[in-house]
Amino acid sequence: MSSNAAAARGRSRWGSALAILLLIAALLAVLALAATRIAEQRIASMLGPRSQVGDVQVGFRRVVLTDVVVPGASGQAGARAKHIELEPEWSSFLRHEAVFKQVTVEGFDFAVVRGPDGGMQIAPAVQAALRAGDGGEGKSRRTGPIRVADLILRDGRLDYLDGQIAKPPHRIPFTDVQAHLRPMTLPNDGAASDMEFSGKVEDNRNGESTVRAQGKVVVGGTDADMTVAVRNMDIRYAAPYLAENGAGSLTGGAMDLDMKTVIEKHALRASGTVALRGLKFGGEGSLFSLPRKAVLAALEDKRGVVRFEFALSGRLDNPKFSVTRGFSAQVAQGFGHAIGVGAEGAAEGVTGAVKELGNALSDLLSPAKP
Repeated sequence: MSSNAAAARGRSRWGSALAILLLIAALLAVLALAATRIAEQRIASMLGPRSQVGDVQVGFRRVVLTDVVVPGASGQAGARAKHIELEPEWSSFLRHEAVFKQVTVEGFDFAVVRGPDGGMQIAPAVQAALRAGDGGEGKSRRTGPIRVADLILRDGRLDYLDGQIAKPPHRIPFTDVQAHLRPMTLPNDGAASDMEFSGKVEDNRNGESTVRAQGKVVVGGTDADMTVAVRNMDIRYAAPYLAENGAGSLTGGAMDLDMKTVIEKHALRASGTVALRGLKFGGEGSLFSLPRKAVLAALEDKRGVVRFEFALSGRLDNPKFSVTRGFSAQVAQGFGHAIGVGAEGAAEGVTGAVKELGNALSDLLSPAKP
């Protein structure tokens, strides 16, 4: 009897333990389902009702989103990403506060837009969705800002659309884009973010072209302290920045650029070096009212390279100051001077024409006086 009673008590203890384990498992499953539903609701409210998310997976440390699509408004480019990992501050996240330790975005496609007034918007479709989130269409966000300690962008593409330099906006497409911002707040609170950027120019006719940038930038503001390096950029993408009035005559070639830019309280200081290589010009018979052979001879005498330094300074809030015009004027001056100097020793009868070419280029490329 005693042995049977002991066995029964043992079975009872094992049965109770199993029941407790099953209860805990059921409770964890319910909590996991609830966490998933809460995370889905938070993500949906952040991105707004028009956005689409293929799948949401919730783990102990992170939330993983796949196939995210954010439509753009009328005439606005949308945004998408194949894979997004969010590492939230859970206590804040569950209180409707969007605070993240890290956000990693992979396989993305969005636009960076510079408006006619010079204002810069990164992924305007996403920013519009975030502003509308929680409050619904046309309403303001009721919760606080989105704070990300570490934002990582991997293996994406973007279109840079510059509405200040041209209408319709001048487009430069980038692929294999990698970027890093830390920290980042939307809407911006005035704090600067450390930024690193690298990418390749898409559809570059001269082979591979790379762009790298590093420094500090106020996201959504104007203040910045950046170093930019451009290598082998197709002249069709660079031409509008080189010459306000003469860009159309440049049909081939490449540009290298090294530039240091500091913008503080709307005051700009920029300096660097430009190298133009293998330039080709459109038109038949003559260029800038000068023999086409004279132009080509001048460039060939410099081995097809025109290199010069530039420096710019001024206030962005001064209507009389234009970064584009100032840069174009310095390019014109350096371009004409470099070609004129490079023509020394050219074939007889060409030197005089090339000296005139320098003056003609300066007149053509310099901005019109108001």
